[in-house]
Amino acid sequence: MAQVELNSIQLGNNGHPLVMLHGWGQNLQSLQPMGELLATRSQVHIIDLPGFGKSAPPPEDWDTAQYADRIHQYLDERGIERADLVAHSVGGRISIRLAHKYPERVRSMTLINAAGLKRQRTFQQSLRSQWIATIRNTFKISPLYRDELLTWHSQTYGSRDYLNAGALKGTFIKVVNEDLTELAQQISLPVLLLWGEADTETPVEMGHRYHSLFANSELITIPNRDHFMFQAEGAHLCSYYVDKFLDRLPVKELSR
Repeated sequence: MAQVELNSIQLGNNGHPLVMLHGWGQNLQSLQPMGELLATRSQVHIIDLPGFGKSAPPPEDWDTAQYADRIHQYLDERGIERADLVAHSVGGRISIRLAHKYPERVRSMTLINAAGLKRQRTFQQSLRSQWIATIRNTFKISPLYRDELLTWHSQTYGSRDYLNAGALKGTFIKVVNEDLTELAQQISLPVLLLWGEADTETPVEMGHRYHSLFANSELITIPNRDHFMFQAEGAHLCSYYVDKFLDRLPVKELSR
């Protein structure tokens, strides 16, 4: 794959390597407060994903497999044999892909409000989604004002992340349409799931589904916390649970 320059920071020099991956539209600064807390016991690496923060964009539309390959390269570049992963939202998608594709390089995962599963919809929501898709497909074959109609459709029905994706729109479409159900079922390493019960972007029901899919997982749901539950004082709350989780890993894992 093409080499893409990554921007990253390292916090702490001691302890087991821990790699943190942010969500869509964010950058490493969003995770830095929590990373600073975790650095008291781990060697923390926080990465700007390609196309975000100060990292170079991917040379083409990437999916999560290509993002995972680039993080795998980062592990090689830093001499990290095996890492703990802490990831938010889309960063969770990439972590799952990395753990599935390179299981020997991942010791554990903490997924915070992770994306990657299809949202469960009511009958009415499914009808509306089908109606929106039908309108777009009709506009695609329109002999008149095709581009204008498609632009109107995107601006009217597109998500905030899609509208703000800019040059990454193709990547966004690839990433959000992936369903990682089968991959999650094949992952046996320890997984901590942290979920805000007030999350409307990746609802807590996704956390429960992930908990049933992973062979070795723990789910902690936190009332009144939304999709960005790790921000502000939430950094202390999340780092507390991550530290407790890492402390419970088998001692023999620490020597690998």
